[in-house]
Amino acid sequence: MRIPDSLVTLHDQGIIDEVLRPLMSGKEAQIYLVTSGAKLRVAKVYKEAQNRSFKHRAAYTEGRKVRNSRDQRAIAKRTKHGREQEEAAWKSTEVDVIYRLHAGGVRVPIPYHFIDGVLVMELIADAAGNPAPRLGDLSFEPEVARDLYERLIREVIRMLCAGVVHGDLSDFNVLLGADGPVIIDFPQSVDTAHNNNARRLLLRDVDNIHRFLTRFVPNARRLPYAEEMWDLHQNNALTPDTQLGGQYRAAQRHANTDVVLNLIQDANRDERKRRDALGLRGGPSPHETEGHRTPPQGARGPNGQQQALPRQNAPQHGARRPGPAGPPNTNHQRPLPISNAQRPAQHGAQPNKSSHHAAPPNRSTRNTPQSSPGKGHQAVEVIVLRRPTRHP
Repeated sequence: MRIPDSLVTLHDQGIIDEVLRPLMSGKEAQIYLVTSGAKLRVAKVYKEAQNRSFKHRAAYTEGRKVRNSRDQRAIAKRTKHGREQEEAAWKSTEVDVIYRLHAGGVRVPIPYHFIDGVLVMELIADAAGNPAPRLGDLSFEPEVARDLYERLIREVIRMLCAGVVHGDLSDFNVLLGADGPVIIDFPQSVDTAHNNNARRLLLRDVDNIHRFLTRFVPNARRLPYAEEMWDLHQNNALTPDTQLGGQYRAAQRHANTDVVLNLIQDANRDERKRRDALGLRGGPSPHETEGHRTPPQGARGPNGQQQALPRQNAPQHGARRPGPAGPPNTNHQRPLPISNAQRPAQHGAQPNKSSHHAAPPNRSTRNTPQSSPGKGHQAVEVIVLRRPTRHP
């Protein structure tokens, strides 16, 4: 057949000897049966983004990084260069994941070349040497279907041990080769350490495998294999040889939000003190750190409800916040005026000769409220300093 334009470069470089025929067309790529080095291979040509029908791509690309920081910033800003780099990363992900899974013992096609968005890899063949069919195109006896189901669950465990979730696993992404099922198609696979959707995608993959089983074993009961293996994976207890029991039970513990809120309020209070000491503005307000403390567990009143802790040293309305240089002004009084006798002498000024012989000033104290004390007003104490009367 005529060589497609996407494979001309590989043919000119001698990587592909001949293109035999199209083998399969999917939503992500076009597969061709080719010869390379006198052996049958498959060439996977990825479709452009506008020609793909893969939905909700953002859920799969979460957490993916590129090595070049400039490219990573461009991808985040969705520039033209960033979209090109994101497209290249989407295509190269499958190659990286296949090598990773092959090293972890997962049965996947062996990759050989990846050039200009074209992946040349192993041809999965059946017992007769023909390209292997997809699992979804075949029919099985109940016992054979159960065996395939168990083997696929084992492959999912191995993938999870390698830190990978397929993300789109079904009986149409599994080929039945001469030596058993082989999993294909990994551009949408996710890393369990960087993608928050990994657990949800794992549960969906296992449900799809169970749906395949129920086609031939209608009364097959769904066991919580996905939940069990994910819980073991999170606790670093999952190995490729782990035998699942299907007895998983979700934890019934309730989160103690009071402890978390108290920690947040303590951090806000420390930050406010730090900013006050530096004379900075901003930071959490005092009522966020002092007035809304969550009562500890067990502090309950006679009616069984939790009682709020007493507010200690809570600032009154209108009071100034104490500064870092001295204690707070708890009496809310104005500073006393300084007389000339008490004022320190300035540099170069003549001291008052009679200041040391003068008697201490008379003080008369009286309350002179500016207005009648009422709601929101307080009496102000005014101290008046009088000079002593000098007799001849």
